[in-house]
Amino acid sequence: MAEDDQRRLLARIGAVLEQYGGAALSGAPAETAAYRWLSHGFADVEDVEDWLDARCFDPARAHELERAGLTPQQAGARTTAGRGNYEDTIAFKISQGDLSIEEARRIITSDFWNS
Repeated sequence: MAEDDQRRLLARIGAVLEQYGGAALSGAPAETAAYRWLSHGFADVEDVEDWLDARCFDPARAHELERAGLTPQQAGARTTAGRGNYEDTIAFKISQGDLSIEEARRIITSDFWNS
């Protein structure tokens, strides 16, 4: 990727991250946070936004979820399963360490078969 193209992409991803606020930026400047997403293989602004919509603010976790075969739409399903007495998205609960990938797969499979 040409340097100018990468700079533009970082700026676009950074702008999206800024829209999602502090959780998406993790205390870093927008360009630094955007670079984290890019370094985890997310070179499409829409993909980043899909993961942010699923409340997955950590690119390493988004990458892990993708490798496990979960889509942002699946990871965006709300659940009370796992540790912690709260409801949130599968992605957020995994990011917090309150839900495992295996538990997420069971929830998604159960939702599929029961729909």
